[in-house]
Amino acid sequence: MIKNFPGEKWKPVKFKFKYDNDLKFEVSNFGRVKSISKNSDGNILKGSITNGYPVIRSKFFRARDEKKQLKFDKIKKQGFKLAAKVKKLTLEKAGKSVIAAATKELNEFKKAVSLKYKADEKTRTIYYHVLIHRLVADYFLPKPTKNQVVVAHLDFNKLNNRASNLKWMTLEENYAHQKKSPIVIAEKKSRIGRFNGGSPTAKLTETKVMLLKKLLNQNKTVRQLAKKFKVTDTQIIRIKKGENWGYVKAAK
Repeated sequence: MIKNFPGEKWKPVKFKFKYDNDLKFEVSNFGRVKSISKNSDGNILKGSITNGYPVIRSKFFRARDEKKQLKFDKIKKQGFKLAAKVKKLTLEKAGKSVIAAATKELNEFKKAVSLKYKADEKTRTIYYHVLIHRLVADYFLPKPTKNQVVVAHLDFNKLNNRASNLKWMTLEENYAHQKKSPIVIAEKKSRIGRFNGGSPTAKLTETKVMLLKKLLNQNKTVRQLAKKFKVTDTQIIRIKKGENWGYVKAAK
């Protein structure tokens, strides 16, 4: 029995495809997903992690068409008959060679049937996967506008998928939001620290950066400066933004 948290609400997940499994999913506003089947009234799905985001993966199966189902029903009856034959021979204490031959026939039949079932299952398999935070957003957040295509984590924690921590955003809104992420800020500071002091083998020195910034102020293009100082366009852009060599002033 799954224990609910105070204030936790569950909603059934509606799939956009038809399937034959005796399996249902429910999602909660606390970012949990559970499966329900005839053998269980609910199991919390742990899922896996993709790029830091929890993902639920599962298999569903389309129903067989009537013609194929009749074929498999016939095969099942054949299996019952062979199993009954072996059981009868054993009870009648038939010769070992007779029982062995019947048992071999049954085992070979089972192997052949197993291969047929696997091939049939493969043609009917629907591979389902969903990001938990998007699933929660779909069922517990207000319907997004046409341009709100990203579900952002307000606290930047990809594992906190409570509805209260999620928000639909446009690409521009999400870009601005991610710039406030502690991870992004820390990386930016680390990058500034790495480049501030330079190194004996670095292509840029404080003197060169002073000249470079002076040329930037004179509206020289990034491409021109990258070629002149033998560095990448990215390095020039980071210097221009103050991400690298931020403490160095332009030469006068």
